[in-house]
Amino acid sequence: MSPERAPKVDASIAGCDDGRLNEVIDLLHTEEVLSYIRAQNTNAVERLGYNDHGTEHIEIVQRRALEIMSLLEGEVEWGVMDHDLGLGYEDACVVSVAGAALHDVGHMVHRERHAEHSVTLANPLLDDVLDGYSTAEKVAMKGDVLHAVVCHHSGSNPLTPEAGVVRVADALDMEEGRSRMPYSAGQRSIDTVSSQAIEKVRVKDGEEYDSPILVEIEMTNSAGVYQIDGLLKSKLQGSGIEDYVKIVAVNEGRDDIVGRLEL
Repeated sequence: MSPERAPKVDASIAGCDDGRLNEVIDLLHTEEVLSYIRAQNTNAVERLGYNDHGTEHIEIVQRRALEIMSLLEGEVEWGVMDHDLGLGYEDACVVSVAGAALHDVGHMVHRERHAEHSVTLANPLLDDVLDGYSTAEKVAMKGDVLHAVVCHHSGSNPLTPEAGVVRVADALDMEEGRSRMPYSAGQRSIDTVSSQAIEKVRVKDGEEYDSPILVEIEMTNSAGVYQIDGLLKSKLQGSGIEDYVKIVAVNEGRDDIVGRLEL
């Protein structure tokens, strides 16, 4: 996929139509950054047979992150505000988008400890991505992005809402396309089969459940419960934003095992 055709997340999802967020999104689509994102799929998919971790996965995670950010605005105090540098919501969106873009680059080194490897590889890339910030702002922002990167996987719980958003957004790439590469190549495992059972994921206002965020999931069969209860639930717990998210999965009329699941 050429840099020109690589999918870009729309900043307007978060209510940020111009300014720093758009600039950062553009800087995350340079040839260098995109080359890292493409290369991370070699170990993940070609050598290990894992689900897709390439440019399409990254765009989906960024989009989910901004959807969650927009619904959390006004509900939480963003981590970037702790630095007393006048940073606010749009800068928090920058943290989530950059963290979502670079969270998996460590797969270039190995799947094992990839979150730590991602921190090492993302660190120098962020110098250019955050070029529009002052030195003090850049250092603070870089720290928050790298925190989101290292916390996206199990082992380290997020200390900021932005990091929690990246962690949950990563788990929300679970529609049947999530297994697009290994499944089409003929590989079958609980991961690929269960992700094939997830037909649609929607992130929306959860007012009807008295929750800021509703994650609505349509399943084609009950195998999708593994994705939800086994993977999404584990990412949500300890994320720091679990109290703001309601999950409703529906499989009514498809089979008799699990018709509805609420978390």
